[in-house]
Amino acid sequence: MKRILFLTAIIISLQTTAQNISYKEYMERVMKDNIALTAKSLDIEIADAGVTASKVFNDPTLAVSYTNSEDWSKGLGQGIEVELGKTFTFGVRRERMDIADSERKQSIALLEEYMRNFRADATIAYLEHLRAGMIHAEAVEVHGKLSEVATNDSIRFIKGDIAESDWLESRMAQGVARNAVLDAETELCNTAITMGYYMNSLKGAEELKGAGTLEISEEPASMQEYINTALERRPDIIIAIESADIAKARARFNKAQRRPELDVNIGATYNFSNPDFTTLKAGIAVPLKFSSLNKGERIIDATLAHQAEIEVNEARLQVETEVMQAYRTFGFASKQAETFSRAMLNDMRKVVESKRRAYELGEIPFLDYLIVQRNENEMRHQYIDALFKKAVAWVELQRTTGIDLQYRAK
Repeated sequence: MKRILFLTAIIISLQTTAQNISYKEYMERVMKDNIALTAKSLDIEIADAGVTASKVFNDPTLAVSYTNSEDWSKGLGQGIEVELGKTFTFGVRRERMDIADSERKQSIALLEEYMRNFRADATIAYLEHLRAGMIHAEAVEVHGKLSEVATNDSIRFIKGDIAESDWLESRMAQGVARNAVLDAETELCNTAITMGYYMNSLKGAEELKGAGTLEISEEPASMQEYINTALERRPDIIIAIESADIAKARARFNKAQRRPELDVNIGATYNFSNPDFTTLKAGIAVPLKFSSLNKGERIIDATLAHQAEIEVNEARLQVETEVMQAYRTFGFASKQAETFSRAMLNDMRKVVESKRRAYELGEIPFLDYLIVQRNENEMRHQYIDALFKKAVAWVELQRTTGIDLQYRAK
């Protein structure tokens, strides 16, 4: 009896301290407060800074030198020379800006890809908590019923209405049910802590309670619609496309660097001799880039660009494969969930109650009642698992499609 009261007190305590949180509230906190998302968003700022840095022009050079003749006593040939020079390149800056712009677009796509998976993982964590809550509620209910039977059996044994073996069996069944409740409580707390992790706050996370159900209300569109949407919106395809653009931009950048450059210099020399005089000079220089005749770099650039194009096609094929698999998985999960019905579960409960009455009347042994009770437990767990798998399959279908994740329970 003390164990029953202790467990009941724990359950009441959990119910009174629980903090209900809807899926909408949960995801708003996830997307706003999660530290991993905050860190990832800094990549965009870095990419923006890269675009700004790519716009810089070549710096000019300033040279100052002093000259003197071998005969220092005569002061002949002393002079100061100042020279200003700049190297002009053709197309290098523009191609560098194109690379930076493509890298920025890729960073945005990478963040979207990260958020796509993060939203799906956070949603599945919420569904796991709902599943744990349903299993916990079932375990508490079963424990309550078996506790009633065990309490009644203790009284019946004292009166001599049942044998000691029946009383011991009901006590052992009650103990097993109590352990099942404790296991369910552990899973419920752990899944709540996982939700706290996604919301970036573990304070009071164990008291979180998802306010929802696993019975989703969404109806799927056709497979081809999902495929078309995924090919258009999946961030990883955009990442592959931007990688191809970066490869092409780098090839153009390297080509621009192989073009002739132009060094322009202007300067003046002031000579301290008697009489003093000033010499002005200006000149241009064109480096002879014989190294550009080597075709090795050109072959590398062309191969990398071609490889990137192939990877874009491979990414599209991979996305289409994932969508088809996710669509079929959701279809099969829906059929599995449809095998259960409220009527079937209610009928099973009626059978259990009738077996319990028959046991209390002494018409059947306790083991017959316990077997039926365990069958009902297994059926309800299968029902919860079927709902959970269907809900997760719906999330995975949306993950593979690349659309904004939506989960609405009935």
